[in-house]
This record gives sequence, structure tokens and C-alpha cells, in this order.
Amino acid sequence: MIYYAGHGWLNEKTNTGYWQPVDSRKGKRSRWLSNASITDTLKNSKAKHVMVVADSCYSGSLTRGFEGDPQGDPGNDSSCYRKMALKKARVTLTSGGLEPVYDGTGKHSPFARAFMGVLEDNEDIIDGNRLFNRIRRSVALNADQTPEYANIRKAGHEGGDFLFVRRD
Repeated sequence: MIYYAGHGWLNEKTNTGYWQPVDSRKGKRSRWLSNASITDTLKNSKAKHVMVVADSCYSGSLTRGFEGDPQGDPGNDSSCYRKMALKKARVTLTSGGLEPVYDGTGKHSPFARAFMGVLEDNEDIIDGNRLFNRIRRSVALNADQTPEYANIRKAGHEGGDFLFVRRD
């Protein structure tokens, strides 16, 4: 899992999104990380399951161009989870679409708070799609943003999903 929380920027002419790390400078893209670079890195990664969680403005640009949604909710069907685990996954969960997102008050954004809450409440196995469905409503009710969840286009996705397994 790759988790990024920070600033983001969208080049509206090219529809390219960028992460702006803490050492970046306004107007100097040499230290920014483009979505294209993220996708290329994921395509070349040997990891079987990768979820990119992006809590930043315009993070939804990671999902643009994808025709379709991740697979449906398997409920608690362990055979479905086994099938998902066999397939390569390149998915992203974003705090919003092509929009600014709210940083929140206190330590965490509304998105981060909802994300952590769902994982803390999880008793067994939860796939990315179910995680997203539990986060979406809470974030949309507490901020002017709508989280998104999708397979990352052209990154080597083969139909799997990221699975979170509770371990005590």
C-alpha cells in the first residue's frame, strides 16, 4: 500500500495530476511526482497487489480514462477473496475527484479519519471496494468532496483487489 497525504495540483490543459511533496516548490515541477510516473512505477513493480491511497487535491486524476468500476462486493465469500488474491491488482482510493479536498481540523482530514475508522472496526477481511463503500458516505457528509475508487489504468491491473486482513 502506498499512502500519500499532501498537496496536489492539476494541469488543466493536459489533465495531468501531480503530487507535490514537502520539499517541492511552487512553479518548479522538478520535484513534483506526476500520475504518469506513478503509473509507470506500478506497471514495473513486482508486487502482486498495490493500492495507492491519495489524500490530496485533484487525486482523482489517477483514475481518469478508466472505463468501468472495480468488481462488486463479495460479501464474506472466502472463495471470492481467494480468486482476487491470485490476480494482480493496481487500484487507487482517492479522497476526492478533480477537486480541492478539505485538510480538516486537528490531526486528520475527514478522509483519513474515515479510512482509519473503517480499518479499526474491521473484524476479518475487507477488500478495497468494501472499504471504499464504507468511507465514501462519511467523507461526502463531512466535506465538500467525493472519494473515488478505481483500477489504475495502464498499470498492469488483472482483476484482483487489495485485501486488508485483521491481525491482533
